Amino acid sequence: MRNGMPFDWITRHVSGVVRQGLSFDQVMAASLIDLRHGDNRDLVGPAQYLLLCMNTALGIDDAAHGLARSRIDPAYTALGLRVALGCATLEDAILSVARLYRTASSAVQIELKTVYDAALLNVRADSAQGTDANLLEDVYLSWMFMHCMYFLGAAMPVIEVTTRDRLHYNLDDRHFAIGAPVHHGPVTGMRFPRALLGRRASSRAGANPHWECFRLWLDFIDEGAWLTGNATLADAGRLRLKDVAERAAVSTSTMRRRLVATGGYRHARERSLVAAAIRRLRGTDDSVEAIAAELGYSDARSLRRFLKAATGTTPQQIRAEGISSYNDDVRIRLQAIGAMMGA
Repeated sequence: MRNGMPFDWITRHVSGVVRQGLSFDQVMAASLIDLRHGDNRDLVGPAQYLLLCMNTALGIDDAAHGLARSRIDPAYTALGLRVALGCATLEDAILSVARLYRTASSAVQIELKTVYDAALLNVRADSAQGTDANLLEDVYLSWMFMHCMYFLGAAMPVIEVTTRDRLHYNLDDRHFAIGAPVHHGPVTGMRFPRALLGRRASSRAGANPHWECFRLWLDFIDEGAWLTGNATLADAGRLRLKDVAERAAVSTSTMRRRLVATGGYRHARERSLVAAAIRRLRGTDDSVEAIAAELGYSDARSLRRFLKAATGTTPQQIRAEGISSYNDDVRIRLQAIGAMMGA
């Protein structure tokens, strides 16, 4: 999976809002994207791309990003998250969100099918230009994956992603937002175990559901990729190597070989737990006890000992250092956007 998306992908996404009068340079600046070369040597990270998606939707008041024949009110993104969490099972949540978007606009249609032991979630967009529709389908497939993560409180293990887009930069690789292998096909969709449809919600809508959903996905992208793209860091404290291999549908020995380059499973797990703990301490007001429980520690003292050994600092010192990294600046903007959209 590439570390960033190429310039061509970004210009395709922004083309809809530029046609409606927004400045390309202003959208890039608002999304904290610094384009030095203006070609595919410029790579944009997933967090910046998520911020770009929000800025383009809000910039023209259209969650279809100017890429479809009809618009989608951005208010439906926050409404969709709350509708999902009001459902009993994941299947109910997907179907309810699909009905919501069908009512909202003809721009995007979401369909859920089952075939034997697999579930298929497909997205179809209506656009005057086929390339615009293909890209918008990918945007909403990623958004539905985030809905499912938010409902489950963890990443959904996806077996395969298909796309109608022959220009998709993840073809024959792993999808940047979903983590599963990407192949060209007649529909844009994702295939996952049918048994997941019966899962019940493990999350509850808070004051800022957009940010809660964003944060869960960003942690999955930033810190959970070593877990094969199908688990989150909240899982890292609890999963054994065997569990990780099963989620990736590979043998334990294959997973162990994949992790050799990062120093092995234990090192990767510890490194990811440190990153997750620091992210929670700096990005939330959650207590050390709550963070310890989320990451699988028996109590706050165990987490304090682990962080002291790994970083030489205490949770209080880490929290006092504040947020300073570039990626955290992106998160701050996303948190503010989430709060505004949920107001």
